[in-house]
Amino acid sequence: MAVPISKILIVDDDTYYLTLLKTILKNIEADVLIAESGEKAISLIEGNDFALAILDIQMPDMDGFEVASHIRSQQNRDLVPIIFLTSYFSDEIQMFKGYNNGAIDYLTKPVMQTIFVNKVRVFLELDRQKRNLISSNESLESSKRELETQQKELELKNSELRRSQKEIETSQKKYLELYDFAPTGYLTINKAGRIFEINLKGVSLLEDERTNLIDCNIKEFISEDMLFVFDEFLMNVFDNKTSLGCEIKLKTKTDKIIHIYLEGAIGDEKQKCFLSMVDITDLKKAQVALKESEEMYHSLLRTSPDGIIITDLEGRITEASDVAHELLGDRKNTGIEHMHFMQFIPKVSRRAIINVCQATVRDGLVQNVELKLKRADDSEFIGEISCTQIKGQDGEVRAHMTDIRNISERKLLEKQIRHSERMAGIGELATGMAHEINQPLNTISLSIDNIIYSMDNHTLTDSYLKSKINKVFDNITRIKNIIDHVRTFSRDQDDFGKSEFNINDSINTSITMVSEQLNHKGISLEFTDQELLPSINGTTHRFEQVMLNLMINAKDALEEKRRKIGKNFKKKIVITTRKLNDQIIVEVKDNGIGIPPEIADKILLPFYTTKAPGEGTGLGLSISYGIIKELNGEIEIQSEVLKGTTIKIIIPLITSKQKKIKP
Repeated sequence: MAVPISKILIVDDDTYYLTLLKTILKNIEADVLIAESGEKAISLIEGNDFALAILDIQMPDMDGFEVASHIRSQQNRDLVPIIFLTSYFSDEIQMFKGYNNGAIDYLTKPVMQTIFVNKVRVFLELDRQKRNLISSNESLESSKRELETQQKELELKNSELRRSQKEIETSQKKYLELYDFAPTGYLTINKAGRIFEINLKGVSLLEDERTNLIDCNIKEFISEDMLFVFDEFLMNVFDNKTSLGCEIKLKTKTDKIIHIYLEGAIGDEKQKCFLSMVDITDLKKAQVALKESEEMYHSLLRTSPDGIIITDLEGRITEASDVAHELLGDRKNTGIEHMHFMQFIPKVSRRAIINVCQATVRDGLVQNVELKLKRADDSEFIGEISCTQIKGQDGEVRAHMTDIRNISERKLLEKQIRHSERMAGIGELATGMAHEINQPLNTISLSIDNIIYSMDNHTLTDSYLKSKINKVFDNITRIKNIIDHVRTFSRDQDDFGKSEFNINDSINTSITMVSEQLNHKGISLEFTDQELLPSINGTTHRFEQVMLNLMINAKDALEEKRRKIGKNFKKKIVITTRKLNDQIIVEVKDNGIGIPPEIADKILLPFYTTKAPGEGTGLGLSISYGIIKELNGEIEIQSEVLKGTTIKIIIPLITSKQKKIKP
């Protein structure tokens, strides 16, 4: 904060001498106020804070001593230094009277200019130092209050942290209790089969003590004829492959043979896996009994893990498995037989089921068609159906068998996988966001430094201050927009309905989220867009996910090439958009490592990745391909090893609405 200019009061009944003294002080950086009488001096004292008072002793009506007395009574916080002017040498009594009224010094008229100016400068410097000390003290008091406030906030946060820690510990305790007393056996093993953890149900199944089972090998309990099956199952679990589970025969500590159903999932560190064991011994016995039964066909129908219904040629249900009863909402088996299958098809799926029936009649078999189905209570679920013909001995079609699976959970899992891949993209963006935000922060810091510099040099103007403040707010808005868009991007994109959007806008938004990250890696990014480009109908955030995935893959390919060739090169990514006939073409080119021909056909498959373990999920391109398919589009890939890759997105136009795209 700038210190105000000091003020000097000169009182003398001689107008000429007043003017002379003011002229002598013209080069002094101070505001000089003059008074021709004691009364006028007193009026000035009431409205001003003076650093120095220069008083003539001999004045009519009110002499300098009386004026000094008024100064002391008015400004009682700090004594104002007073220099008395006199035309003759004072005696000791007069000097004592002057000093008693606040005098600091005496000068005789006419004053010596050099001595007078130097003395005034000394008093002004003392005043400046006094003001600086006051300002510093106020600043220290303000800082003290801020520190006290911050300390209170930290204490509050620490209290909240301790409470959260306690809640976490309580939650962990509950989890351990649920784990240990679960009705399903659970255990944790490594690739070799060594047991690290096992719950009470698992201990009960193996009929041993927990202390004996820890560090024991699970293979010691597996029947020899099932070891190959178990090894293959375990390999699939650690390879993170989709598995429907595995049935294994175990020999317990008491030599009892039991059948269990295993399911597995790999742990976060990928060195251990988590297995669940369900005792299916009774189920296996039942299956054996059913196989020996004369009703083998019906037994298989009833025990099928899928819902199976048999319909006549008119579409009426003649038989249904238990699962089918449950899937279609007839949990009490009160009878869906003799009902028409179309009663379980909502309007939205009528056309699809008609196509399935026609294809079954024509081809004899239709597999894995996804559509919505309706239960008896009119609730809906997502099903996957396969339909085949049942023929008699004469080769004539007698009925149709339809296999129904409830894939609602699978669809939910696919949705979660897409979200996980999107969040993995957010993780990739973390560094980029830091660079994106750092640039406006630097601008804000520089603007504030310029304002402070101008204040210190007394050159700060309202217009300059306003322009700098506007620049600060512009950059704050930029940071807010970046954070808001990343927050929106990380949301579940099923929350966003389809609407018309412009591809160039989506690409520009995606670029803003990674441009600084690419710059940091020394990667040049060029975007050439066709200004007039038709809008398409879809979800803009899904398309942004595609573009982000392609740009991040291109960045990784460029970095991989740099590592492989062992030297730097001009790394670049080029994005272009254009309209060709009734299609929109988007191309993403890079001059990176390229894709070997032998794996070019695999990179769009789920879980396939060319990156090192832990550096990629193998889902990015697969999910991107699915998003483009939702737009009825295609993805074409051209690549040459060590020269680069071009990924072309082709989207057919459904609407032709034109929109002027702003750069």
